[in-house]
Formats: sequence, C-alpha cells, structure tokens
Amino acid sequence: MHQDLVLGFEKMIETIKLDERCKGAWYYGSVGRGDFDQFSDFDPVFLVSEKDFEDFANDVKFFVSKSCDELLISWAEDYNSQYFKNFCNLIRINNNLHQLDFFILNADRTENWWCRQHLKGCTRNNIIFDSKGEVGALLDKGLRTENNIPDPQRCFDTYWFHVEMLIKYFKRKDIFKIIKNMDFLFHSHVDLLLSEYDELDWGAWETKVKKCVPEEKQAHLLPYYTTPGFDTYSSTIKQCIKTFDKDAKEIFDKKNLSYPENVSNQVINYFNRMVE
Repeated sequence: MHQDLVLGFEKMIETIKLDERCKGAWYYGSVGRGDFDQFSDFDPVFLVSEKDFEDFANDVKFFVSKSCDELLISWAEDYNSQYFKNFCNLIRINNNLHQLDFFILNADRTENWWCRQHLKGCTRNNIIFDSKGEVGALLDKGLRTENNIPDPQRCFDTYWFHVEMLIKYFKRKDIFKIIKNMDFLFHSHVDLLLSEYDELDWGAWETKVKKCVPEEKQAHLLPYYTTPGFDTYSSTIKQCIKTFDKDAKEIFDKKNLSYPENVSNQVINYFNRMVE
C-alpha cells in the first residue's frame, strides 16, 4: 500500500468519524483479508441508516476530497441502489494517482444481496471504527452470500450454440459480431473451468481463474484474445474448440455427467466445413 494513500485514507476516516450519520466502517477486499500488496487500495464499507443514506451518499465527493490533493473522478457503480452503493474514486496525492473505493451499506436493509456480499467473511477484526457498537453487532451475525458455482451443462450448451452462430458472421464478414460471440466462448470456457476448480469464497472470475485454475488450463483461455482478422479468428476458434471439448470431457467425467459428444462432434465438424 502506497504510504501517501495510507495517510490520505486516515485523514478521510477522521473526517467521517465526526459525521453522526455514519455508524462506523470496516475493511472489505484485500485489506480485510490481509493479502494486500504495494499496489492495493482501500475498500472501506460505511454503515449508514436508511434515513441518512441518500444524503450521506451525496457527500461522498466531499469526504474523498479530504484524502487527497485533487479528486479527479468519482464514478458510481451501475448496481448502486437504495440498499447499497459504491463510488470508485480516482485521486491525486502529490504526483501520484490512486484509486479509492467508497462503499455505503444501508443499515436497515442488511438482508439485501449486495449488503450481504460485503459483509461476507468480515469479522470484528475488520472494523475501522464503530461509534456505538452497531458495526460489531452486525458483523457478528455472519451474513453472507453463497458461492455461485457455474453449471457445466449450461457452459456446454452456451459454448456450442455460439460456435455454430459464428458461422453466419464469418460468411457475412461481420467482424464485430464475431468478436461478440468469441466473448461468449471465452466466458463459457472460464465458467466451465470454474465449475470444477473454484474454491474461493470471494473474488470475480479473473481472480478465481488466477488463484484456482491450474496453469495448464489457464493457458487454454489465452488464445481467445488474438490479433483481429477473419483468418486469425477462424484458426483461433478451431484451436479453442478443441481445448474446450477436451476440458469439458474431463470435467463432465469428474462430475459423473454424461458428455453429449454427439453434439460437440457435429458442431466442430460443421464449423470446420463451413468456415475455411
């Protein structure tokens, strides 16, 4: 953690402690887990009652400005609601730029999924400050969300459906439709691997792939991002569908699922025949 950011964060917290609308705060993310490094940032969650929730959110820029020399961007997440909000802030301290998230949790709506997600795994050890003991009492409840493991059959269906769909876009020379459908292939392959290897109770797909999926399987995902062009996309897809087929067979076997090989074989052969 950069020392400038640490000092700036502490200044912001001292300002918020004086605001009676905020009941307290706790660390989420890498700081809360204790696995942060020099490039990490802070992910504080602030507990605010429903009656003060929107007013407090309107003052986020003011609070963040106390941490820095200049607030460049305060970007509201698309999922922000009356239950939970996050503002991703880009700030300047001296000659360095830093990121600083600012989560706000509605104390009267803690059963909401987004609220439970940002309580998950947090204990009293994560507390930044607790004005009247309400943060500690909330964390003691152990509210959480379940880890969502992808369905391998859904991954299989999504993948081969979009492989076949790609044929018409190659025929039409529609490069952006090809890019869109390759994204479906990539994320279906990611989900397939996570259906077997995901052991993390936190993190987005990219973190789960890095930390859970074996390196030789991670390598199967990299070719999807190749040089743009009809010839390169064609050869890339032909390579990727082979590795997906292999990975899917292995995972279906491990899970004692019947592998629909007739489907994959037909799609592979048809794609290879139609896309020269």
